[in-house]
Amino acid sequence: MPIEAASKKRITFDASGLMPFADGDLLLGATDLNNPEDDHAGDGRIFQFDKDFNFKGMTITEGSTHLVMGLLFSPENVLWAFDTAEHLVMQFGADGQRLPNRKLPFRPWSSACFDSEGHAYLYEHITGTMADVPEKYRSMKRNMPGSDRIGDGNVYKYNSAGELLDTYQTETSTSFAGYLGVTSCSLHPSEEYITYTTETSKRIMRYDIIHHKQMPDLVCLPEDQREFVFCLNYAKNGSLLVTRGAKIEVIDEDGKVARTYPLEGPGWATIKESCDQKHILVSNFFDGTLLKIKKESGETVGSCNVQVERSLAGFAEFSM
Repeated sequence: MPIEAASKKRITFDASGLMPFADGDLLLGATDLNNPEDDHAGDGRIFQFDKDFNFKGMTITEGSTHLVMGLLFSPENVLWAFDTAEHLVMQFGADGQRLPNRKLPFRPWSSACFDSEGHAYLYEHITGTMADVPEKYRSMKRNMPGSDRIGDGNVYKYNSAGELLDTYQTETSTSFAGYLGVTSCSLHPSEEYITYTTETSKRIMRYDIIHHKQMPDLVCLPEDQREFVFCLNYAKNGSLLVTRGAKIEVIDEDGKVARTYPLEGPGWATIKESCDQKHILVSNFFDGTLLKIKKESGETVGSCNVQVERSLAGFAEFSM
C-alpha cells in the first residue's frame, strides 16, 4: 500500500528560536512565502522537531529572503543551511544559536557533502545567464561578481578553513526550469567519486574526483516516458536512495533498482538515510511533510508537517 502523508492537523508555531540540539532532533527549512511578488520568497525559517516529531522551536533566518534549503550537519555538528538566491551559507551551533555566515565565494550554493577528512564538497544549484531564467524568477538570481553568469553548475572542494582545494567541472542535464545545475549531490562511500543529479532531469550522473573526469551515468531514464529524478543520497552501505516523484527507489552499484517504496502523491524531494541506518527520511516540497520510513517493512513510523506549501526544501537530523 502507498505510504500516506501526514495529517494536516494545525499546530501553532512560534518563532522563539531553536532549542539546544538533542540526539534525533530534526531541523527543517521552510520559508514563510509571504512575498506577493515572488512565490519562492519570504521570511526564511528553520523548524525544529524532536526524535518523536514533537515541535520544539522555530527561528527566522535573518538575511535570507528565499527558500531555505540544503540543510545538513558538518563534522563539527554545526548546522549549515543555504539560501541559493542570496548566496548564503548560514550556520547554527549545537546550542541552537546562529553563528556568522560561512565565508565563501558569491555562488548559488545548493548544499554540500563531506568526506572523512572533513572536506566539504559544495555544489551550485543553477547554471547559465539571466537570459536562461524566466522573468518571474529573475528576482531570485544574482550575477556572480565580474561575470554575466548566474552560476556554473560545478562542484567545489573546500577545507574546514574555507580554502578552495579543487574544482570539478561537472556536466549538468536538462530540467523543467532549464537553468538548474547540480541540485542534489552525494559522495560515494569509497570517496572516489560523487553522484549527483539535476532536479527533474532523467540522469543520475557521476564524476571521478580523483582523476577529474566525467563518468558514465549510473542511471539514464527513457526519453519517451514521463519519468524524472528529483533528489538522491547514499546510504552507508553504498546503495543510493533516490526520490522519483511518488516513489523512492533504492539503486545498487550497477544502477539497478533493488527496491521501491511507494509514496502518496507527488512532490517528494529531499531524502536521507537516518543516523541509525534503519530508516529513510523523506520530505515533500509541495505539502510540507517529513516522513520517517522503516527500511525493512516500509512502514511509516513518524511524521510532521510545517504547514506551508511549496517551501520545505531541506532537512537534517542531529546525532550526538
